[in-house]
Amino acid sequence: MAAAQSQSLFKSLGLTHNVSKTSSGAEVHSYSSNLGPDAPILTLIHGYPQSAYEWRQVAPALKGKVSLFVPELPGYGISTPIKDNNANTKRSVGGALLEALSQVFKTADSTSPRRVILGGHDRGARICHRLAVDFSHPPESKSIYSSLNLTVLGAILIDIVPTLEQWQAFSNPAVAKGYFHWPLLANPEVATDIIAAYGGDKWCRDANTRIAGGNPQSIERQSSDGAQDVYAELFKERETLYYTALDYAAGAVPEPAEQGEDQKAGRKVAVPLLVMFSKARLGAGIDVAGVWKNWIAEGVDYEGYGVGEGYGHYLPEEAYDIVSPKIEALIRKVT
Repeated sequence: MAAAQSQSLFKSLGLTHNVSKTSSGAEVHSYSSNLGPDAPILTLIHGYPQSAYEWRQVAPALKGKVSLFVPELPGYGISTPIKDNNANTKRSVGGALLEALSQVFKTADSTSPRRVILGGHDRGARICHRLAVDFSHPPESKSIYSSLNLTVLGAILIDIVPTLEQWQAFSNPAVAKGYFHWPLLANPEVATDIIAAYGGDKWCRDANTRIAGGNPQSIERQSSDGAQDVYAELFKERETLYYTALDYAAGAVPEPAEQGEDQKAGRKVAVPLLVMFSKARLGAGIDVAGVWKNWIAEGVDYEGYGVGEGYGHYLPEEAYDIVSPKIEALIRKVT
């Protein structure tokens, strides 16, 4: 039912539903609009514990201004998972998503590379960060994407700091309290049993309200169009609980160490970057805009934008009327 509701909604917005078989084993569902081979493609990659449904207000605001690729993350209940438990890293998942994008837009048939703007929220933003670094430094790490005929114009990361920085921030008890689910989910077998016993749908609803903002519109906007029911239905399934936890396990080992090695080697984001974050949530305990400066190559165009007005973590829903114009401005800047 959740998949059908998502597909119906995006169809009503004028987006095409696609199903792409990838070499990772994941069958990726996505929603797209295509303005032709000369138009850049914007990815809108969702986070935890949600689905592509979270972009239901942002996508129509941007449709017609850029081609859109809005995927369902593998293992999150609609796209099938990558079955190799050791292959759920941001690079592997990102590669699967770009492979699906390449099929949808037939980039391999293009005479010149298709231009992509990476955009994501929460876990989706972490995928975009990994991809942005990889495309910025192709000699070491681009082999997984080499056949896709893509070039990256810029990146939009919503409400994250680099994974390594987030783990280090847990030395602050107030930050650790708010992110207790990170170490829990990093142990998938235990987390799956605990959350299933609690009720995956209840866990999902609690998570979606716990770090929303204090603005009276936050929960109302986040719950619009039956969104909470869509997400909760997906998280009733034990398979969703397990494979989404694998996402966090990869975010504990090996990704922080990998990011540390990137920093030592000077492998940083070298494409224009827009970071948006909640002043009331993530920004309350971490200098988000300041932290990112150390992760960007010298001279790169960068904006760290704090969203106020009491909006919380789920900015694509809570503050879509702020997020959409900021994304559009970045699109104009890089194209």
